[in-house]
Amino acid sequence: MESPLVVGVDGSDPALTALDWAVDEAVRQGCPLRIVHASLWERYEGAAPPWTTDRPWGQVLADNIVGQAAERALRRAPGLPLSTDVAAEDASGALLREGRGAWGVVVGARGRTELGDLLLGSVGL
Repeated sequence: MESPLVVGVDGSDPALTALDWAVDEAVRQGCPLRIVHASLWERYEGAAPPWTTDRPWGQVLADNIVGQAAERALRRAPGLPLSTDVAAEDASGALLREGRGAWGVVVGARGRTELGDLLLGSVGL
């Protein structure tokens, strides 16, 4: 399989801009797209108990972020080969891991926090 272009998403506007750019670049380069969302929600919320079918809200949110990003990507470039991953780890570590063997890694300039004074978001940095 060809090396994918990896894009990190968190549901923020800068991440959606990065996603759109990554879709266009994957089409230009003729490579598959890999959409990744990473969150340490399990650290704060804990995994769902084995006796329940309910998923923790953090996992539901993460799955929705990736699902909506995949839908957006396919609306922009129907037929684009893509895959997704929701990683229960810090975003930087997940993107570094996913970036091994990837054609490239794309992230937004800022994340979901209100720290507008930063020139570059912590994951991008």
